[in-house]
Amino acid sequence: MSNSSKENPVNADPIRPELAELIKRTSYGLDENRPDAVARREKKNQRTARANLEDFCDPDSFIEYGALAIAAQRRRRSEEELMTRTPADGLISGIGSVNGNLFGEENSRCLVLSYDYTVLAGTQGYFNHKKMDRMLKLAHEQEIPLVLFAEGGGGRPGDVDANGVVVAGLDLSTFAMFGGFSGKAPLIGIVSGPCFAGNAALLGCCDVIIAAKNSNIGMGGPVMIEGGGLGVFKTEEVGPIDVQAKNGVVDIVVEDDTEAVAVGKKYLS
Repeated sequence: MSNSSKENPVNADPIRPELAELIKRTSYGLDENRPDAVARREKKNQRTARANLEDFCDPDSFIEYGALAIAAQRRRRSEEELMTRTPADGLISGIGSVNGNLFGEENSRCLVLSYDYTVLAGTQGYFNHKKMDRMLKLAHEQEIPLVLFAEGGGGRPGDVDANGVVVAGLDLSTFAMFGGFSGKAPLIGIVSGPCFAGNAALLGCCDVIIAAKNSNIGMGGPVMIEGGGLGVFKTEEVGPIDVQAKNGVVDIVVEDDTEAVAVGKKYLS
């Protein structure tokens, strides 16, 4: 053994099994381990939710909450499939700093919530609602800016594990807490792509809405419209940006999600 090796011994102890399992489970949601999901976004000229968050928050500042959550569908899918297909239960949530070089670490803290359209079309599931309620509680306590990336299809019907636990899909405090945050700190909504039903309801509560040209915003998506007997429509026919901008639903129209992130950071400054 060289003198250098003696002075700086390598820790050869194996990683504890529970820590190894934690590392493995956390890795399921990372873009580098989801090439098919990333490819689908690139095909639409959109970035992933995590890529947007990485661009929005200062480097290494984002602390994620609830990364290990998966969809409440264990009755009909294996845990391995749920970890692979529903990482974070479709909602990436946490606290990070934005423009910290201008305002310092403490004054640049923001609470960021991003629905992940690659996970069950960005729908609102049982556990991601629980996560959001937890984050909104922190927002009310700390009164820091809240940023919502709202792309998604609204309520999710397939979370069968919640059957018998809740009596209604609205057995939650998400919407009241989100709306009640208005006036406490800036509420910024960003959307690129489809934004329907519950996702759109939250977006509508924001102080400013920044939307990419490919956005479609409506309180009812194609499935709900058809189910209500109002006809069959394609996603791009419901609430297109040229209509919603003229109606005053959207405050700022941008080219894509890359520009939306840049404008959101500028708004916060």
